[in-house]
Amino acid sequence: MYKIPLKDELLTEWKLPLLTDYIKKWAAITPENPALVSADTGRTYTYQEFDENITLYALRLKKMGIKKGDIVVAQWLAWPEFHMLTYACATVGAVMTPLDVRLMPDEVIRDMKKIDPTAFFCLGNTPMRDFRDLVQEVQQAVPSIKHYVQLTPGGKQEDFLAGCQNFEELFSPAALEELKTDERLIAALRQEYYELGTRDPHIIIFTTGSTGEPKPALICHENTLTNNAVFSREVGLYGTDSRYLNSMPTSHVAGTCQGPMTVWFVGGTVISLGMYSPPAVLSSIDKYKPTWWGGVPTMFRMLWLDPKYETYDISSLRYILYGGSAVDVPFLEKMSRMAATFGTSLGMTECAGYFTATPRGISLEEMAGQVGQVFPEYAPVTIRMPMNEDGTAGGEMPPGEVGEICVHGPIVFLGYYNNPDATAATISKEGILYTGDMGYFHNFGSYEGLKFAGRRKFVIKPKGYLVFPDEITDFISRHPKVAQAQVIGLPHEIFVDGVFAYVQPKPGEDIQPEEIMEYCKNLAAYKRPIHVEVWPASEPFPLTRVGKVNVPVLIEAGEKVVEELRNAGRWDR
Repeated sequence: MYKIPLKDELLTEWKLPLLTDYIKKWAAITPENPALVSADTGRTYTYQEFDENITLYALRLKKMGIKKGDIVVAQWLAWPEFHMLTYACATVGAVMTPLDVRLMPDEVIRDMKKIDPTAFFCLGNTPMRDFRDLVQEVQQAVPSIKHYVQLTPGGKQEDFLAGCQNFEELFSPAALEELKTDERLIAALRQEYYELGTRDPHIIIFTTGSTGEPKPALICHENTLTNNAVFSREVGLYGTDSRYLNSMPTSHVAGTCQGPMTVWFVGGTVISLGMYSPPAVLSSIDKYKPTWWGGVPTMFRMLWLDPKYETYDISSLRYILYGGSAVDVPFLEKMSRMAATFGTSLGMTECAGYFTATPRGISLEEMAGQVGQVFPEYAPVTIRMPMNEDGTAGGEMPPGEVGEICVHGPIVFLGYYNNPDATAATISKEGILYTGDMGYFHNFGSYEGLKFAGRRKFVIKPKGYLVFPDEITDFISRHPKVAQAQVIGLPHEIFVDGVFAYVQPKPGEDIQPEEIMEYCKNLAAYKRPIHVEVWPASEPFPLTRVGKVNVPVLIEAGEKVVEELRNAGRWDR
């Protein structure tokens, strides 16, 4: 088997500098253990096979002329080839940038122009859609790209675009086998690999854009490894006990740095599903017996609504987690029936994923009101006043008071690629990351838990008060007839902001806005909704591509409702 071995001095170290070092570590210690399973095909790769394939992919990239610092874009699903390509980029020092397969040509071009990629690993005609028109538009609009590599499984010559190389030929076992005889190429790769450092970037993940246009977050090895250390402590499963079903998209930090890379950090197995769907997730749990799985709340709700949900065997699950938005106690009760342990966290792309975790053994009511405790040895968290005009961090808030959640330490990303202004608005001169999330620490007795108050951008300010949408959302969601609620702030001529609530009834329930208005009299007057809009029980709230509620779309819809209310004299009064 061909591979680049770990440096001798690292063989006895517990903390390694590069993501790829951990693959090499487990390939040396547990070579026959499964590292990667394709849930779509059933193909399994041992750590020894995974390590060799990554190295051979890296040799191919180097042969193509891709070098340290080059940006490589892949618009692929979470197939084994994607994971191998990602680690191969890290091996040569290139920076992988996964893009969502649902992006349209204008969106792909917009993102690419922010990063000037050298290579594009694209798709051809697939059951999802024909990507060739998209690729042709990119060829016309993005001059920095020198290499187009098209993946069309079993494709014929006429299926490939002019200017595109065939991935299955370029990376075929026979073609990669030939590289093993190129001693000069091998020696150069080995030397360059040993010169890489823990602060070298390995991936760009575009922020999801739920609060604005996506930005390219540049993440280094140390960022991701620190996240892996935090997240592995939350999950609490190591080695062969950690069998993770990955159903998150490759373009999301949870589908790369946070999920799969944490599993390979601890020597576990990633069962990778190309694309999320409730039947695919449930059948994969039944068939491959993962010990843990996670997703945003919408993904859980879709599972529970699957008409065959009860027929699948999900008893292998020992831990599940949700993240991305708040949930209520009934939601957690359903989670408790899926696995013996479960929890949530707070994270963001700019931290390579999660940086908090809820403790084990707490009550459902306690869990519903928080996002976990912090790990100060890895990622210290403080609650601060806004960043000062000179770019220094604002002062810390007194205990229990709401401020902006800030993260310190090596988990903080390098910055937004080629965007120093956006970086300076996010990372203070001291290196403190301003997350844009509001919250405070609460003393739960045996630990300090972080309470989430909402996004800074969406804080509502009626009559000079601060109202945090998540607090009101959580309160309304506890109404016995309510399935979900969403709260936003909309302009008000007298109050500046008015509280506006959407409520979705549970199936079979009939909710009147007046019921919710009466229920909300148990809130302080300034927190109460001025208007309650009933959302159809049969229609989901608008979502971003990663399953989070799309707040800007709700605001746009709410503005139209408010305009009608205003014309009827029922809003600005």
